[in-house]
Amino acid sequence: MSIRQRVLLGSVMTVCGSLLLAAPASALTINPVFGSVGEDYGVGPTVDLSGNAAAVGAIDAAAHQISSQFGNDLTVNIMFVGAHDGPNGFLGASLSGQTAYTYDQYTTALKKDSTGHLTNSTLASAVSNLPSGNGASDPSNTMVLPTTPLARLLGLGVGVPTEFGPANSTPQFDNSGVYLGGGGTVDAVIFLNLDNPLSFTRPVPDISSGVVFDAQSTMEHEIDEVLGIGGSGSTLNDLLDDPNFAEDFFGVTPAGNLLGALDLYRYSNGLASYAVDSDFTDPSQVQSAYFSIDGGLTPIDFFNQQFMAFGDAADWALTFSVCPGGDFVGGTGDVQDAFGCNNVQADVVPGSPSYIALQAVGYDVPEPLTASVFGFGLLGAAALRRRKKQNS
Repeated sequence: MSIRQRVLLGSVMTVCGSLLLAAPASALTINPVFGSVGEDYGVGPTVDLSGNAAAVGAIDAAAHQISSQFGNDLTVNIMFVGAHDGPNGFLGASLSGQTAYTYDQYTTALKKDSTGHLTNSTLASAVSNLPSGNGASDPSNTMVLPTTPLARLLGLGVGVPTEFGPANSTPQFDNSGVYLGGGGTVDAVIFLNLDNPLSFTRPVPDISSGVVFDAQSTMEHEIDEVLGIGGSGSTLNDLLDDPNFAEDFFGVTPAGNLLGALDLYRYSNGLASYAVDSDFTDPSQVQSAYFSIDGGLTPIDFFNQQFMAFGDAADWALTFSVCPGGDFVGGTGDVQDAFGCNNVQADVVPGSPSYIALQAVGYDVPEPLTASVFGFGLLGAAALRRRKKQNS
């Protein structure tokens, strides 16, 4: 598989009687962990980032940006490691623990999550249109491969027995980055290539100051993949590398169809689409696959289909827009674009394709919890998956 929380005080006033206050019921927590990896993951020499204040700041900002958007009661521990893959190498890469479930196991959990979070209209639409998507026509021979955070979010426990270990295993990593068969302390390892010209603070400098890439956007991209979208959201890259990867890597026999969470929402020309353009020459495959939550009627963004050998199949595709550095690269300007523009910053924000994708797999907007306050008082208000860069 490829490796790519503030208080704003309001007006002071005297109140009498009952006052209703809104506060979030729960929150997504993303814990960055820093240390040295205990094995070679093919990303070049690695380095502990704990002493790099600039990198730690960008990573903390990325983790907060995403966790502040969603209200799921879920804690995700991620190890962040510096890498030296050269100036022409990847921007960021991620390795996530994943567990296989039957199509019925996964979609039943997804539907249950939707009925428990009625404010997530994106998920409601996605669930109602599952019969049009990949896997629905052959559920007995289809499995879904969510990341371990997404599996926990959906309340999934017992999965399909794999080479990772027993059926209830959730493959993760120990606190030194060694990949385990289950019971790990972190859900993933994320690598940041320090050999690229990175901007660790915002705003990102103008191109006149030189070519740089936004470290925070890069880390948001990789965190998304650990949560279950982007690169980890499809198995097409894996299929391209090994047509029998389900059996070879997971030990699942018969191999059947092993889909990523976003493959259930992958369409082309209004029909479910799951295809590999192995020689990258078929014009019909160029930007033909897109992400949709209404049964393929409305494309939200195009998947990185024809270029998935150079990026992940569940990231967003190239649009051949011109980046500030003059390169023909980039997509919609979303953090989940497979190829990153220089001197541009992006975030996971409401309405963006990455935000919609996270909602479609089960991440929910924080729901207010109403509480009553009686008496007199003062009122306050609380406000290896790779992302590539185009060589300059």
